[in-house]
Amino acid sequence: MRDLLLPRTDAGVAFQAVAAVNVYGPLLWATRSNRDMQTFVLSLAVLTFAWFALRTLH
Repeated sequence: MRDLLLPRTDAGVAFQAVAAVNVYGPLLWATRSNRDMQTFVLSLAVLTFAWFALRTLH
């Protein structure tokens, strides 16, 4: 479980990024009629990718 959350290889990180896009993309599409929900989902996506960016710097 630890290797899934904190991968040691570039392939693991790439898998996490692709999984995040596959989760947040459809969620953004599904919430397109509700502006508040779309803003919420987009903020979660930005937070997730910010954590990815912070991890690359560390």
